[in-house]
Amino acid sequence: MLQIGISPDGKVVTINGVIDENADFGALQRLAGRVRIDLRGVRRLNSFGCRLWVDAVRVLAARAKVSFVACSSAIIDQLNTTYGFLGSATVESFIGPMRCDACDAEFDHVFEARACIADEGLPAVACTSCGKRAELDDVEDRYLMFLREPTQIR
Repeated sequence: MLQIGISPDGKVVTINGVIDENADFGALQRLAGRVRIDLRGVRRLNSFGCRLWVDAVRVLAARAKVSFVACSSAIIDQLNTTYGFLGSATVESFIGPMRCDACDAEFDHVFEARACIADEGLPAVACTSCGKRAELDDVEDRYLMFLREPTQIR
């Protein structure tokens, strides 16, 4: 579920699967320095797992500069609803579930948070199948709430 690697920018943590009462964030809490957490593989969180996450991120933030990368839709849901889920971290990028009305294709697209904040919304995305414009398969204003109103602890 949790893998830690090293890059020139610092430590890279990859988290996959379900975050629930069995989640063990002990290794995450011991990191320091620059830490990027890749969350594209997180499929689901339950309330107990969410509480473990908030506690772990709070401890990590005391010793590290943390950023989230490729936040999955499950993570976006928590960023939009759970105070403290972000800790003091920043979101670098996130995944948007996309849908093309022209050909009914569905695919995920990684968005850069900084660009979405600057544009005050999502940039245009071409369908990976037909090349026509695809749309977010969710209510954009609600999905992007975490960019306008971060659930950070300051």
